[in-house]
Amino acid sequence: MMTLETTLVYHSSKLGDVTYTPDDVIRFPQGIPGFEQLREFLLVTREECEPFIFLAALERPDVALPLMPVAPSTLGAGPSAAALRALDGGTNDAVGYYAVASIALNASEIIVNLRAPIVINLDTRLGCQVILPDETLPIAAPIPA
Repeated sequence: MMTLETTLVYHSSKLGDVTYTPDDVIRFPQGIPGFEQLREFLLVTREECEPFIFLAALERPDVALPLMPVAPSTLGAGPSAAALRALDGGTNDAVGYYAVASIALNASEIIVNLRAPIVINLDTRLGCQVILPDETLPIAAPIPA
């Protein structure tokens, strides 16, 4: 028997219309600090916004957090084993690390939070935001605009 994939449309005034399937949804069982009530998100890319990716809340289309992919080595030790277990295992290759960015008007200043990355298991489609124990990691690291 052939199963048909359901295509849905996410409508956002910030990102436009984005088509997705239920398999594209990333679930954050604990929510994200500041957005604890939101649990389902999409990773949305826009060519004109590279290198940023947006974590768009399905429950509130006005919420789209700009993320910047980061290498685990940038974060030092990385998330604890307990944090990664919350993502249902998977291989390290399947885990994506993203710093939440703050972009000033006209992109005059861009900062990223390296102390509390968003971590997503791309296989299980589960995510969490972790606060790393390394206090030398900046919460407002400037990057060139």
